[in-house]
Amino acid sequence: MKDAREGKTMIRPMISRIRLAAWSVAIGSIASSPTCLAAETIAVSARDTVAPVEMDHGDELRFTLRNGRTVSMVLEGTEAAIVERVEPGGIIYRFACHVRIDGQRMTLQRFVCAQECFYEPYVVDGLRIWPDTVKAVFDLVPVRYPRDGNLRCRPRKAARFALQDAELRVCPQQTHVWLDEPHDFLDVGRCYNGDDCYLGPYLGQACHVGLDINHRAGSLLLAPIDFDTQAWFNSLAAGHNNNRWRGIRRWPNGDVWALQTHHLIELLVPQHAPLPVGTRYATTAGVHVGSHEHTHFEFKVGRRHPDRPLSAPDDPASIAWPIDFDDQSEADSSAAAPKDPEVLHLDPWVLFWQIFEDRKARHSELTAALQSLRPARTGEPIMFSAAGSRQTNSDRQFGYRWTFGDGGSATGPNPRYAFARPGLYPVTIVVDDGRQRATRTQHIAVSGPPVAGPALVLAAPDEPSFRLRPAAVADVYGGPVRSLPHTLTFVARASRPVPNDRVVAVRNLGGGELAPASVTCRGGAGAPAWLKIQTTGDGDRQSVQVAVDATGMNSGTYPATVYVDCPGAVNSPQPLTVSLEVRGDAPAAEVTIDDRDEGFYATPYFWVGHRFSRCPPDRRGNGGFYLSNGGSAPAGEFARFTSDLQAGVYQVSFSDATPFRPDTEFDVRVRHAGGEATVRCRPATSRRIGRFEFHEGADGFVEIQAADSRGLVIADAVRLERVGSSQLSP
Repeated sequence: MKDAREGKTMIRPMISRIRLAAWSVAIGSIASSPTCLAAETIAVSARDTVAPVEMDHGDELRFTLRNGRTVSMVLEGTEAAIVERVEPGGIIYRFACHVRIDGQRMTLQRFVCAQECFYEPYVVDGLRIWPDTVKAVFDLVPVRYPRDGNLRCRPRKAARFALQDAELRVCPQQTHVWLDEPHDFLDVGRCYNGDDCYLGPYLGQACHVGLDINHRAGSLLLAPIDFDTQAWFNSLAAGHNNNRWRGIRRWPNGDVWALQTHHLIELLVPQHAPLPVGTRYATTAGVHVGSHEHTHFEFKVGRRHPDRPLSAPDDPASIAWPIDFDDQSEADSSAAAPKDPEVLHLDPWVLFWQIFEDRKARHSELTAALQSLRPARTGEPIMFSAAGSRQTNSDRQFGYRWTFGDGGSATGPNPRYAFARPGLYPVTIVVDDGRQRATRTQHIAVSGPPVAGPALVLAAPDEPSFRLRPAAVADVYGGPVRSLPHTLTFVARASRPVPNDRVVAVRNLGGGELAPASVTCRGGAGAPAWLKIQTTGDGDRQSVQVAVDATGMNSGTYPATVYVDCPGAVNSPQPLTVSLEVRGDAPAAEVTIDDRDEGFYATPYFWVGHRFSRCPPDRRGNGGFYLSNGGSAPAGEFARFTSDLQAGVYQVSFSDATPFRPDTEFDVRVRHAGGEATVRCRPATSRRIGRFEFHEGADGFVEIQAADSRGLVIADAVRLERVGSSQLSP
């Protein structure tokens, strides 16, 4: 068996606590968690190292930022649920923390054993939050190894977080790559069997305390930070079944980190000696590796006892550090809990995130950044800043596009924006240098009454780039940014130069009534000849109709930025982008659109997929991967398949490779040349969706809807095969 003992019993950090009056919390968890009878206030001040904190339901965290402002976070409830169980294969699960931050409710959620486990941390009112785990997970996942890591990394309170001032780093030191690889991201498919990410259910049976990364035997490990001392704590030479190494760093603020790597082949440096950052210290992935050559990573954080010196005895098998990070050997896994009551496990991804961020900065890679936000009042104009954003080539045009979570948008590095209603809003910036895009999101808590006057936003419910970002969504680290916010994309050819028009609604989030809308292009100039814009309606029932005509145009992409202005409205004018793609190649008459293709879009942080290597190849879906809804059926979540087609009648069906379950049924929405149709599908009975006529181009789509579905809905691949000529004019 591979390294099954991986950790220690979890216990709370020594931070100041003030006992409050007893009260109960109404929100429970899917896997039961006890309701606390006495809430605590946990006071934490920003340090130059990340702070692990455990909280019970009802506890309030009061985190004082470096600038003196305090962010309040109350834990109102936790939950956990299995998203998908694959046999053989593994388990994907989700957990959530329901919190109230600076008075506004929000859900922080995580997916484990999916690519989403490598995520961008939440940043709310200047506080960076990593939701590490919840106790409910350990009631949900079977316990096959009860004496090992499954219990040692279990939080003693309802939830564990890693916290930091968003203006500070995970650690004060510039990091170095830990594993000698060129990647700037982690792939969940490389986590042993696709399941050994942090607290992933190893073989579907026990939470895995560390992070496993598959790579070839003999790979080099380098010190990601300076270490005060380091040594084996298990070794083949000492009679153990593995070579396990630990490095210790005591930071000037008193925090102590223990970083561990297991399955090492050879230690390249003397033990019990300092280790400078960047030093090659071991070859790895060659001892007791099981079915995949890999390295196991762990991250532990504690506070140093002031009466313990920073020293180590000569015995490498039992290193007495200033914090007792000692692990029991596999033969002694039933031993008592660790002596020191101040040690907490954290997801190694927290440190890898900083490592990747530092390496991208050294390589001057494209980066989006926004200065920390603070709580705001409704109607209060806020100056946002993209300071810190970095472009790769100063000769290229650098664009900024903002969305504010309420339907509003802005351009430029320093826009001003006011929120019309109270709430907690995700503020997202996308930077674009004409070749690449990068994005970053922070959340802001807004309080106060709704504004009395009109407030302008734009809406296009059928356009993914206009979709409001839910506050609970976290970005997958390193994921592509496929489109600019608030962008209408048209596909045209000489054979069909005029695709279907699009309509954008002009909406009022405030009081009163909107003034008549007017439209201008960037810089106040008139619209380009290929673009036709018309406003219709009046008051709060206005819309903008957008049409393009590519007649006589050469192949290429033609952008235009349009501003919609309703004089007197808050946040007026509002921008939208029109992108005309004129193509010279012939469209397809037969196509399969896979979940990894450009024509696929799934609402983020809802549809998730696994990379379990133990899953039989014939059950992994078209192309070896699929996404699922986890059996959840909320409105507004969908997966869309769009293709550039020849005109004609098409047979539309699901891929034969998709492993649908027998009890699954759901609605499929098809936009075709004659309008729209909704089809109730039971793919275990028939893979066919129906016959539909499509215009030439990319105006049509096939969309799987989560709402009103039953069972596990899988978004994998849709096949369109032309079976007849079009009866409609272009």
